[in-house]
Amino acid sequence: MEGAFVKRCKRCILPYSYPGITFDKRGICSFCVNYMKPNSEPKTEELRRLVKEAKLSKKRYQAIVPISGGKDSSYVVYVMRRVYGLRVLAINFDNGFRSATAEVNLKILTDQLGVDYISIKPNWNLMRDLYATFVKITGEFCSVCNAMGYLTIMSFIIKHVSESVPKPLVVGGWARHLEAMPGMYSFDLKYFCDVIAQGGLLEAVRESELVNELCLDALINAQDPRQDRIDETFPLRYIMLPDFIHWDLRQITRTLKKELGWISAPEAENETHFDCVMYPVAQYFERQKYGFSQNIVTYSALVREGQLSRPEAIKNNRKEKKGVPLEFSRFLNILGLKITDVNWEGKWHPQRQ
Repeated sequence: MEGAFVKRCKRCILPYSYPGITFDKRGICSFCVNYMKPNSEPKTEELRRLVKEAKLSKKRYQAIVPISGGKDSSYVVYVMRRVYGLRVLAINFDNGFRSATAEVNLKILTDQLGVDYISIKPNWNLMRDLYATFVKITGEFCSVCNAMGYLTIMSFIIKHVSESVPKPLVVGGWARHLEAMPGMYSFDLKYFCDVIAQGGLLEAVRESELVNELCLDALINAQDPRQDRIDETFPLRYIMLPDFIHWDLRQITRTLKKELGWISAPEAENETHFDCVMYPVAQYFERQKYGFSQNIVTYSALVREGQLSRPEAIKNNRKEKKGVPLEFSRFLNILGLKITDVNWEGKWHPQRQ
């Protein structure tokens, strides 16, 4: 657990306990030392080319955006629809823990921008068993939402939209330069499949009507589908918008509020996971394992980007509620688990051989 005094990087706020981190003589961490400022001229020309190609499609939708109701995916819909004028289909994955704020934002966003919207909700019995299996084997559960979200949304697009020419443009909102957690977390479908195979659930996922075998096999081959470019034979073009435009979290929030009446997180302005009611439990698991949560990683990245001062980052981090969250007991009850079922020593995201 994080105590009153934590030894941190002198430039950002990453602690000395971060897995694999090193520090120079000045007390500057290796993430800051190796930091390369994103190109001040983002890849806007490439994005314009992709948009131009998408507009050639005579199909109903020219871009598909996976959307949660959080700020990042909401802003992607805003940019692709209002800024670039594409015909957008927004697809939501209902993980069973969607927050009321996210539901309000989904309605606001789709109504204000006039985009079609589909929500996909897998069989809850399967999702519950997947969550429980991960908690018992690894001690974390976010991989279930990430894996099943990608699998069901991509599978849906392949099944219903992939006959489009050119390939459908699928646009995500994961900002690797702000959210990547090397050494702590990586979104790896092989890891997901290995864990659920131990729990006897792999066949249930493969047999689901919502999962396309081509999609599953293609994503398994990518060490992290959010970062790796999938094989050219994959029937979709999948990009992350933060790789192509300047991604300022404060400006994003202000724009969504002003233009659409969107609702931000009730807590810290830079919170990015308020769309899930069980995110406090995920943070609790992170703190138990590492002594800190993902928020520190994002705040530190924002300091390097110049979007947040170090004192602001420390202040925001102090606002995070420590200790056992109120949602923890409910989380266990929903999954039919006891506290002794949680594998506090489980191995998270082992490196591929």
